[in-house]
Amino acid sequence: MALREIVVGVSGASGASLACRFVELAARAGGISRLHLLFSESGLAVARSEIDQSIGSASDWVARLDLPRDAARRIVLHPNEDIGASIASGSYPIAGMAVIPCSAGTLGAIANGISRDLLQRAADVCLKERRPLVLAFRESPYSLVHLENMRRATLAGAIVAPPSPAFYVTDPSMARFLDTWCGRIAGLLGLELPGERFRWTGTSGRPRTRRRPR
Repeated sequence: MALREIVVGVSGASGASLACRFVELAARAGGISRLHLLFSESGLAVARSEIDQSIGSASDWVARLDLPRDAARRIVLHPNEDIGASIASGSYPIAGMAVIPCSAGTLGAIANGISRDLLQRAADVCLKERRPLVLAFRESPYSLVHLENMRRATLAGAIVAPPSPAFYVTDPSMARFLDTWCGRIAGLLGLELPGERFRWTGTSGRPRTRRRPR
């Protein structure tokens, strides 16, 4: 199986733990050669508020992850102001992108083709190149503006995937919610993450859980 590269953008919505867990799992995935990671300024500010006040940079954020050395080496950090980065071009062969979490402002920019920074430009590239783009829109309740922007983004080819809990998972906890949701997002990008895999069986009323190798 050919190794692939994906992009993860972290914007300034609440839900910093979503991005942390997804990157921890995706960086370990067997099908990944590089994980391109970038933050909006607000994304780092939220991480300081929700994770650790000492996070001053993207490097600090990555250093807090639970990653073995080989997985950490797969992460490529990009400054959000670097609009000349490799992932800003459609000629660079990434397999897809996820924005986790996706703020209302970032959703609006992507839905309306506004590329003011590298995160928004990389998302725009995915749309124009017909590559998977998953937007973990982190807002509730939705205004009509939110709904219209979700509609626009969906029509353009994005997948809007709010972090909704899987209530069918037995013994629910925050950790299992994160892992279940991350697995769903990875599936939308064509990836399989290490750890547990949750599938709804339909008839038994319980999900089928399978442990995958780490």
